Amino acid sequence: MLQRWHQNNRLKSRFSTVTQAKIIPDLAKRDESSKNNMLNKEIIISRLALIKYLYRTGIEQSKQAEPISAFSILTLHDGVEMFLKLLAEHQNIKSDNFNFLQYWESIPELTLKESMRSFNARRVNIKHKGLLPSKSDIEISRVSVTEFFEQNTFPRFGVEFKDVSLFSLVQYENVRQHLEEAQKSLDEGRMEDCAKTIAIAFEELILSYENSKSAYFRDSPFAFGEDFTFLDSSFMGIEKDSAIKFEEKLGNFVDKVITSLKGIQKAVRIMSFGIDYKKFVKFKLLTPAVEKIHERYHISTSGRHKLTKENCQYSIDFVLDCSLKFQDFDFDIKEVLNDSPTFEDIMSPSIKSALTELSAHN
Repeated sequence: MLQRWHQNNRLKSRFSTVTQAKIIPDLAKRDESSKNNMLNKEIIISRLALIKYLYRTGIEQSKQAEPISAFSILTLHDGVEMFLKLLAEHQNIKSDNFNFLQYWESIPELTLKESMRSFNARRVNIKHKGLLPSKSDIEISRVSVTEFFEQNTFPRFGVEFKDVSLFSLVQYENVRQHLEEAQKSLDEGRMEDCAKTIAIAFEELILSYENSKSAYFRDSPFAFGEDFTFLDSSFMGIEKDSAIKFEEKLGNFVDKVITSLKGIQKAVRIMSFGIDYKKFVKFKLLTPAVEKIHERYHISTSGRHKLTKENCQYSIDFVLDCSLKFQDFDFDIKEVLNDSPTFEDIMSPSIKSALTELSAHN
């Protein structure tokens, strides 16, 4: 699906030419006012995180096949515009009617004006003229935007762009903590620790979201079908190594059916969260198996995972993207269900069925 970002219409410049005698006192007045109206650090970091998310999304789009890659220019342009708007607010500059290049006129310390002029022209071509950029145009745009953020973030906001964390966007605190720990492990070269931690982060994300939607001890709305844990051939008393061929075949059939149904349940559960299943498969191949038993995680490693820096970063980014996707649509279970459930409300379907049969016999 092509993702298009909403764009605000901008008026053309209405500023008239002024003399240097007027510019100098105006700038001095602006600088003094800016000191008193600068945004606080928390707001800046929060908005820089959103800007970096747009930037990262645009970079990923730029690496996709044509023509999808063309839309990376729109996304990257949105990120640059958000940065410029934030900087104007931070310096107490009214920019409601600014066009793109007017930010460089009002904030002359900004760099790469000519590169951004060309970048803006590519955005106009695709958005307003329907002219798709070439591969080289996309590559140049990617490099230009990266250099713009790297050159202007620290001088303007006192933080390196590479150090802006997207994890602050994650609402689930336990997931955010595991993401930060995994990133730290990766930065320190501890790939195995990173893989284990990010695997736990994903399980925490699934469980946190699922539990928040499971009301009154009922089964999760993301659980599909009945539990087959104690229904394989051994629990049914079927001897698979029996001399009786029929019993052996029946045992194999039962086990294969149950294994298949469990696999389907797991796949449907993941997709029901809105997770890209192909990306999930890659994530699972890169991370160890984890299982939560009695509030403790048990980790099983196969030793087959290629724990490279790129693969570990992919796993971290995957969990981050899933976290943000969950937050894209969320709801409070208390807003859709009454607070006082009846006994029938909290009964599982199997108990209801058993009671119905018992009532019929009586």
